[in-house]
Amino acid sequence: MKKNILTAFLLLSVASGCVAATSKNVELTQGPPVQSIRTPYDNLISCVADQAVMDGTWAVGQILDQTGKTSLDNDGTGKYISQGAGDMMQTMLVQAGAEHTVNRRDPRPSLMEVKWGIRKTKQFKTSDFYITGSINTLDFLPGAAGELSVAGIGPRYLQHRSVVGLDLHLTDAATTEVISVVNISKQIFAEEAGFGIGRFFGSTLVEFNIDGGNREPLQLSLRSMLQFGLYKLLANESPQLIEECKNTIANLEGVEDTPSPYSNENSALQKADDENITDS
Repeated sequence: MKKNILTAFLLLSVASGCVAATSKNVELTQGPPVQSIRTPYDNLISCVADQAVMDGTWAVGQILDQTGKTSLDNDGTGKYISQGAGDMMQTMLVQAGAEHTVNRRDPRPSLMEVKWGIRKTKQFKTSDFYITGSINTLDFLPGAAGELSVAGIGPRYLQHRSVVGLDLHLTDAATTEVISVVNISKQIFAEEAGFGIGRFFGSTLVEFNIDGGNREPLQLSLRSMLQFGLYKLLANESPQLIEECKNTIANLEGVEDTPSPYSNENSALQKADDENITDS
């Protein structure tokens, strides 16, 4: 048995050496197709767009990862949370039907043109509203685990959970007054299950394991949270959104839409809408 195992190991080593030594490129594996990112909350953003409540000019400031959590693994060091939340939100403004969206995410091209003297700052469109915030919660919760083995044979199960939370603020750019706020949280779920067999053949232990699992994608969940957060920011200022989009909300599993205690009866968005009606 030991001789057979050694022979197999040597054959694998020779084969891998031949692949490494060849001068030909290794054929690349074709994976799943490229596609647009979609979440169940895209329908909610479409509902917001249908209501045309985002009059004026909109921008996105900083939406920072303030969790302070860093991942360490064999691939290197990195953040658990995407650093591109602000860019996600800017895309959502366009998708939600903002009348005008100005790019405040990276002012360097515009400032460079001003510095070169080929553009004047008075040409820039000023914003009426902007969104800022932070992802400030990432807690890892105790999960569940179980394993049963009889004579070296048995199943096992492992569950992981974490909580992600964020705060978003909608600001009137003319006065810097914060006119709407929301805080959103979501549990991220993952599970692993397996089945193992261990047997002695003579003095040699042979083990066979089958494992599988499901893991909710963290960054895609963050996009969903931002989409729902944008809806809530607007619903605080435009209560008709709650009525018009209630069926869409009802189709989103686990979401219960309730009026926010932070809603403003003297809505700045409503004022902007009224001014547009008056002007027209």
